[in-house]
Amino acid sequence: MGFQDLTPQEIELVLDKERVIRIGFSAGDEQFLVPVFYVFFDGALCGLTTPGRKTRLAETDPAVSFQVDSTFVTGPWEWASVSGQGTFARVVEPSEFARFAGKLQLKLGDAPDWAALMLQDRFAQLGLYAWRIEMTSVSGRAHGPD
Repeated sequence: MGFQDLTPQEIELVLDKERVIRIGFSAGDEQFLVPVFYVFFDGALCGLTTPGRKTRLAETDPAVSFQVDSTFVTGPWEWASVSGQGTFARVVEPSEFARFAGKLQLKLGDAPDWAALMLQDRFAQLGLYAWRIEMTSVSGRAHGPD
């Protein structure tokens, strides 16, 4: 196999099965790259976070870059990576973000009790910020044995 480009179906498979995305934000002369939990829902990348630096930058300039990595086998030798660009937007209506929040909760169902409590505490203290990235470009590469 060596290196190969992913098909659109393979890209969707990676986006659907993974749960951590790295999002690159940029506004003015400030850049910020951060990993967050996400879910692939209705063709978009969606998640819940707390307000802060990333959301401030996104509200200044909603153009973002992103990357999702998958290791089909543990270790660095067999992997798939999806990256692209998109438009970051806040999802304000609870009825709208409830549609993807349930799927995200299922993806994080294996969280240890301490992590689930920490996340609930952060949302209670800092607030909940639902977001969506509409992808404007996306590509993927994989590496593995022949």
